[in-house]
Amino acid sequence: MLFCDKHFEKEFLKIEKWGRYAAIPFFTIMTVFYLTPYPFNIPFHHWVYHTVFSLVGVIFVWFSIRFITYQFRKRCRKFRIALRLSLQLLASCITSILIILILHRIGMIFFHDELICEPYNSFDLKNLLLTSIVVTFLINTIYESLYLFLRLSETALETERYKKESIEAQYQNLTSRLNPHFLFNSLNTLTTIVEEDSKKAVSYIQELSLVYRYVLNSQKNTWTDLPSELKFTNSYINLLRMRFEDNLRIITDICEKHQGYYILPLTIQLLIENAVKHNEISSTHILELKIFCSDEFLIVTNNKQKRNIMPASTKVGLANISERYRFLVNKEVVIEDTETTFTVKIPLVKATS
Repeated sequence: MLFCDKHFEKEFLKIEKWGRYAAIPFFTIMTVFYLTPYPFNIPFHHWVYHTVFSLVGVIFVWFSIRFITYQFRKRCRKFRIALRLSLQLLASCITSILIILILHRIGMIFFHDELICEPYNSFDLKNLLLTSIVVTFLINTIYESLYLFLRLSETALETERYKKESIEAQYQNLTSRLNPHFLFNSLNTLTTIVEEDSKKAVSYIQELSLVYRYVLNSQKNTWTDLPSELKFTNSYINLLRMRFEDNLRIITDICEKHQGYYILPLTIQLLIENAVKHNEISSTHILELKIFCSDEFLIVTNNKQKRNIMPASTKVGLANISERYRFLVNKEVVIEDTETTFTVKIPLVKATS
């Protein structure tokens, strides 16, 4: 019986209900067998008396312990768990003993002749009370075990949820903006192009607007289809080509069979941005990137030619993409870093109906 939140209480009651349906018949049968001398030595109607009284006793004990457990957990939150459990067990045992004594008295009043005749001499009060105490301990154990199990499961789920939300927030922060340096460099490039070729400048502005429109729209969606992502990527590549000209070579080769897959928005752009950021790009150091699909992975690979002065990097982008795939579809992003190449394999996700 939980009191801390409605969802948790609902889940616990659901489990407790099925536990009750299984445990009450089990304890009833065990009590009957334990308190009778031998199954074949007593008349059938004695079995009926025992079964009825055992069932009633177990039901009363179960719901009494259920109520006591709820009250102690609700009202003794500040107690140490050992003290709370000790008091809870003591209260449960006293209540169970009182219930059994009352039922025993009722049985002796209404069924006195049957209960004192042979072979019912073994039906003594001591065994009856001992049985009630054992049953009380077992029921308390069941309740506390169910509560602890569900609480640990709920805590684990909450931890995962908060971690996922944190990753989502980080990713939204990444996708809500392109690298500020990209915008700064784009404006510088635009300034140069305007002076040289006005038509080319118009094309550049159109591509830039497409890029930023896609970035804004991508914040609304968890996934995007591969054709849309590639269309955006091509606009982004065109901007880079206008800036780096022939010093940057990007080859995109996506098969038709992969067009129906989905990917996280801006994934390819982030990988291209990382390659441009961390590698030397000049007429003597041409950067080559290849974007293609193999099996159910989208692969982005580039040759390595590290800059002499490496820019500051938080390495959040790639790590965040990896975490997102792990959480959302339980798939791993594969990273292969060799002496000459850097390759990232992004899982492609099929649409679910």
